[in-house]
Amino acid sequence: MNHKRLYIVWMILLFILTLSACTSNKNTSLEPSKLFYIHDQDHILLNATSWTIFNYANELYLDSKADDIPSNIQGAQVVVVSYIGDESTYNTTEIFNNWGIGENDMGILITVLFSKEGDTINYENILFEIGTTMSGYLSAFSANQLITDYFNDPLIPAYDYDARIISLFHGVLSYIYLNIYDYTSYNHTSYMDAYYEVQYDYIAAIPKYEFYEGWFSSYWFWIIFSIIILSGASIYRFLPIFFFSSRRGISGGGGRSIGYWFKR
Repeated sequence: MNHKRLYIVWMILLFILTLSACTSNKNTSLEPSKLFYIHDQDHILLNATSWTIFNYANELYLDSKADDIPSNIQGAQVVVVSYIGDESTYNTTEIFNNWGIGENDMGILITVLFSKEGDTINYENILFEIGTTMSGYLSAFSANQLITDYFNDPLIPAYDYDARIISLFHGVLSYIYLNIYDYTSYNHTSYMDAYYEVQYDYIAAIPKYEFYEGWFSSYWFWIIFSIIILSGASIYRFLPIFFFSSRRGISGGGGRSIGYWFKR
């Protein structure tokens, strides 16, 4: 057997063990979506809701990078997650920090919790996690008031969770633009009107990670890869997989939270 090939395989296996040890304490139950700003793995939300959140969250990030905004508060990112599952195993601080939401710790993670009974999906709570720097501008008290004013808007039907989420989302963006970045106006009503015009339209498919991208992050891929190389296959056959797996979606800016969150 080629000793050089055996050495390469053992180095790969050692890398796998090291990676496993380093990630054993992380929250691995939820990974960011390719769109990053919206995570709806259970397909609870309407297609237009997901695209609305992505488009305006991405626009906020780009606007926050303007030259006239102080560099220490640039890079705001607002991420919305719809989640069905055990709330006790859902750690917003770990997810926030693992995803690195916001540059300069200017991030916000809004999680809308649902339960499912048969085919019926029921709203439960909202979890609101605020980045370290962002918390100096948006307090839990102010965020709670945004939920009251926008998510619980009596003009929006109680069953229309998509519209309620979009209302809260634009309410949060309005607060950021007006109170942090000193914009002179943010017309929440016009944004809601624009959403209602497309609410039930199918805009485009939500992109997902490709098959090979999921395998690339799997320990099983590396084990199979090692066995194949050990059996005599050329590593050059795998170069396309390594190349395409690097084409990731939008990601966080390295933001951190010290655990400043609340449930409503």
